[in-house]
Amino acid sequence: MECPKVRCVNIDWLEVYANEDNQRFPCDAEYFRRQGYFITQREYGTRTYSEMFTIQDEHGDAWIEVRRNPMSGNSKFTGLTEKSCHLRMVNRKCYQDNPIRDLAEFMIKHDYIFISLHRIDICYDFRVFDSGDDVARFLRRYIECKFSKVNQTKVRAIGDDNWGAFAWESISWGAKKSMVSTKIYNKTKELSATGNKKPWIVQAWLETGLIDDVYNVPTVWRLEFSLTSKIKNYILLKKWNGHSIREERVPHTPAMFDGREKLWQRFEELAFHYFHFKYVEYKNLPNSEGEKELLRKDLCKEKKLFDFNMNRNFYTIENPARETKIDTLEQRLKKYLEKWTQLQYTPNLKNAAYTILDVIDTREIKRYTKHGTYPEIEALRLAIKMRTGWDYQRVIETADEVMKLIKEKEIW
Repeated sequence: MECPKVRCVNIDWLEVYANEDNQRFPCDAEYFRRQGYFITQREYGTRTYSEMFTIQDEHGDAWIEVRRNPMSGNSKFTGLTEKSCHLRMVNRKCYQDNPIRDLAEFMIKHDYIFISLHRIDICYDFRVFDSGDDVARFLRRYIECKFSKVNQTKVRAIGDDNWGAFAWESISWGAKKSMVSTKIYNKTKELSATGNKKPWIVQAWLETGLIDDVYNVPTVWRLEFSLTSKIKNYILLKKWNGHSIREERVPHTPAMFDGREKLWQRFEELAFHYFHFKYVEYKNLPNSEGEKELLRKDLCKEKKLFDFNMNRNFYTIENPARETKIDTLEQRLKKYLEKWTQLQYTPNLKNAAYTILDVIDTREIKRYTKHGTYPEIEALRLAIKMRTGWDYQRVIETADEVMKLIKEKEIW
């Protein structure tokens, strides 16, 4: 029996539109300080709201971003009132097991009145399509018009102009005002370009087996759907029924995305309709001018990429890794030391260099643990070594140590 595939599906953006309770109004930064929360307040707001602050959780980490006190709170034209606000879960917290439930409990505790799910981004990270297709090659062939997309004809592509061909790293579909927009892009490259500031994403890749080594991260692609509701608690989805495109109203409430099982169901529905491709085919007989005519899209062969009937599992992360900054000086030092040790024959100097490298590696791997404790760091190191080249005997020799860590509930 084939082992179920572990799906790395997550929420990447979670934001709701709500009203503050009459009895608790105003729910400003001072209100939450009186409730015992630590607050980070921005000196300025946004174009819509004059106040913006971030509430910290019990560990002192950023948790929920609050935007309140609308600039035009008394204007009927904007549809906002003085009690209108937006609540957004910070990115790190979106990757925990139940961000929907976490935000709902916060809103209930402080009597917020839910209006609508303003925006939610569903993302799926993977190395290759279920069909076995290489992602970069598929995108290149799509741009070359070997395939055609069924929905969302507005396209934007970003890539590098190489001598042989363009290397596409990001393609997105859908107009800016669309209720659903689609994007596929090289997530590894994006993380690297932004200084790897989101270790919780790499942590998720480790948990799902997408990668084996945090030091040599391969190319991981992300397919992302961004949903913005302009109709209260409903979203319009355009569906292709084989002959024409029709619009259908679909419930758009937080309960639809509560838990990774439901999240994957929503992803399947969205991918089926918004990441739907056909082979570009031509009629056998040429037209009157001797040119081959395109076959109608609904008659063209399907290009299968995902297997939605596949048995699957989902990973769990109760506490995502914390945001940390990479020390660029240490990274440069590491590269120099690695080269230097290859040319150094004095044992004492070589051992000193290895000691410094070990310290740098420890700090690096600490970024991908839940709490940054020594047992977690050692457990993750063991897991990486076992995945990336240890022979069977070496694995057996360390099994007792791993089991001890598991029994002490330091890992898994």
